[in-house]
Amino acid sequence: MPEKCFWCSEETSDPQEIRLHYKGKFNRGIVCSTSCEKELRDFVTFADNHTKHYILGLTFSFIIGLIITLWRIKVDFGALGVLVIFAGSGLTLVKYPFVTPQTVASLGAKKAIATGRFLGWLNIIIGIVFWIILAVYLS
Repeated sequence: MPEKCFWCSEETSDPQEIRLHYKGKFNRGIVCSTSCEKELRDFVTFADNHTKHYILGLTFSFIIGLIITLWRIKVDFGALGVLVIFAGSGLTLVKYPFVTPQTVASLGAKKAIATGRFLGWLNIIIGIVFWIILAVYLS
């Protein structure tokens, strides 16, 4: 039975097994070509080096947005804070499109990254829509 490439998710009859270094551990990976191997290694290195930035981006956008929401609740129903929460987490996802291992397993890393970025942009759009509704229509 052909295995799927971790990067492009295409089935390959000639899988190449590689070892990926992530978070101090070596994990097994399957790729279909050297170009997929290079892309996968580059992304795993990027993820390994920026996981802290991802967590900090999500945490700070939530905390700062919550503070602004509570501060401006009487002014614009906390619309600016809601925008900061959604747009901040969305920008974090666009910059660091890290998704669950289950998403990577089902879609392949390349499509999972695109999905993460799409969800980031969707988060930004939702934040802008909420901001418009709260600040313009309800105020």
